[in-house]
Amino acid sequence: MTKSENEIDVKKLVGKRIREYRQKHKMSQEMLSEIIGIDSKHLSNIELGKNMPNPQLLLKLANAFDIEIKDLFEIYHLLPENKLRGVIVGLLDKLNVEQLQLTYKYIKTFVI
Repeated sequence: MTKSENEIDVKKLVGKRIREYRQKHKMSQEMLSEIIGIDSKHLSNIELGKNMPNPQLLLKLANAFDIEIKDLFEIYHLLPENKLRGVIVGLLDKLNVEQLQLTYKYIKTFVI
């Protein structure tokens, strides 16, 4: 079975998010893998989206970065542009008029 074009590869995006935090904290894969108690090859496979960390490892990663586990799943900004646009349009479609007006003001003020 092949993935549909609309399906999101969560493993790959979580891996990218972990790499993003590791780089933000100026850690090498070797440093982080030592802190969380895994082999650096395993960490590399996680960052590449080949392996998904188990819940205990997610907790160790969150502790290493001083974040909450849920922060590792804030992944939508890492989507390819076409999928990100689709997600944003989907969110906009759910807004009522007042929310849409506030969203416009926010975008106009802080983004454009």
